[in-house]
Amino acid sequence: MHSAALHAYAVAVAALFFKHFMTTAIQGRERLRARSFAYPEDAAQWRGEHHDGPPSPLWDRAARLLRNDGENHALFFALGGAYVALGCPDRLGVAYFAVYAVARWAHAVFLLWPRQPHRNRAYVVSLAVLLALAVHVTIAGLGACALRLA
Repeated sequence: MHSAALHAYAVAVAALFFKHFMTTAIQGRERLRARSFAYPEDAAQWRGEHHDGPPSPLWDRAARLLRNDGENHALFFALGGAYVALGCPDRLGVAYFAVYAVARWAHAVFLLWPRQPHRNRAYVVSLAVLLALAVHVTIAGLGACALRLA
């Protein structure tokens, strides 16, 4: 039987994938709309122009969002997977995974369509979840090590 935390983790990972998909779709739409492409072969394929810079401010924000996601989601995937694997509390796991996914979606919306201080608050909430996961994983990991050494 799988834990509720494992199911919540899987749903959170899928939600983050859909956010990634949305962000890359926005970038593609902005490139096609502006007919401005980073590579000459793309410009030739879609009858546009080759430009090194971003085709629009929204495209640039999406690129920054993807970079930020790459820096944060890897930590979530690792800590969340360890949380589930170590059998940490289900109820807290479900809450952590849901809050992280919602906070990261909110962060995305508030970055793509600028809203401060909401974007910063969403980021801080997701960072707090990562910290909580790290604490739980550390305690569970040290506890398991102590039991094996005893």
